[in-house]
Amino acid sequence: MTWFLAAGSEIVVFALSFWWLRKGKEIIIISFAAAFFFIRYFVSAWITDPQLLAYLQVMQLLTFPIFYSAAIQYLYRIVPVEWRATGQTVLALLFFGVSGIIASYIGGAIYGAYGGKTLYLFISSISFIGMVFALVLYRIYGTRLDTAEEAV
Repeated sequence: MTWFLAAGSEIVVFALSFWWLRKGKEIIIISFAAAFFFIRYFVSAWITDPQLLAYLQVMQLLTFPIFYSAAIQYLYRIVPVEWRATGQTVLALLFFGVSGIIASYIGGAIYGAYGGKTLYLFISSISFIGMVFALVLYRIYGTRLDTAEEAV
């Protein structure tokens, strides 16, 4: 049920991304998604009812599809046209491949040693750090990128 709710909610967001995804606002959108990753996993750490935890997965619609759509669009903005396919392949490799292997290994070790609550708190902490990092990047580079876009 959890996977069905999460995947079903993703489909809607991906399908409607042309409405909400704004060129030049990718880093802010990524920060937004990271904030909801933080909330989702932080709340997950405290929920003991499996049914409630399953329903919480609907928050997936505010996390992964928003993050991934914005990441792809940002990649298309910073990578030359002739390298876009390669850039998208490298992003997918890093996102689903290398980082997935590392995160699964570390997450499994944390879960095995300390339990699910600690794992969810760890994930929420990483999400919070990612959100702060994205906001710092936007503060440093966002206004420059927006100004450069307007000049073109």
